[in-house]
Amino acid sequence: MNLNKLAAQFHTADFIKDDPVQFPHLYKEKTDIEISAFVSAWIAYGSRVQIIKTLNKIHQEFLESPTNYIKEKKYQHYQNQERCLYRFYQEKDFFQLCETLHKILFEENFTCLEEKIQSLVSKKPTAIEVLETITKIFPNQKGIPQNTKSACKRLCLFLRWMIRKNSEVDFGIWQILSEQDLIIPLDTHVFRISKELSLTNRKQADMQTAIQITENLKTSFPNDPLLGDYALFGYGVNNKETKK
Repeated sequence: MNLNKLAAQFHTADFIKDDPVQFPHLYKEKTDIEISAFVSAWIAYGSRVQIIKTLNKIHQEFLESPTNYIKEKKYQHYQNQERCLYRFYQEKDFFQLCETLHKILFEENFTCLEEKIQSLVSKKPTAIEVLETITKIFPNQKGIPQNTKSACKRLCLFLRWMIRKNSEVDFGIWQILSEQDLIIPLDTHVFRISKELSLTNRKQADMQTAIQITENLKTSFPNDPLLGDYALFGYGVNNKETKK
């Protein structure tokens, strides 16, 4: 299995249209992209069809600017609402997420989420340090792990979107980490494929497993291991088609 060929095949703009990453691609301004991407990654588990349906609804409320939506607290109607937003998320969970973003951007007056994180980490942080900082910024937020023992799949996905440059899919608008620092977004699908390809010998889909897979992907993608994320996606697509 040639992972480089698979990555080249699937790491294209065509990937965007069926993926949650389509939503931050609606915007040009950094903070709009950040907010849309963070919310989209937060929702990104389960059925892609249902993920995109939920994000469509949220982005219809965002209109032309997620930043203005947060600034003007247009999410207030979700406060204390226990109605289902998506799977185990209630509407009040989305309210809490938006409140934290409002605090960062319009009470603490950081220009963006990256600047807030930079204020709390070392000069040259690791991905783990950045992930741990995000968990502390969003304490007790449903859908955001409280530590980095778990794989932190959705946070790793968000970082992939923000960090990877020279990509038609990812944005590369953050400087806090480099492509080499990133950790693969590990879900059950990626875990299964990684075991098939002997990228991991571990039995649990946790952070240590995500790190092991990422390190092994550096054999094929030494400077940009998460390009391998697209290769694993492509392997899964091709395998599925073969088994039909």
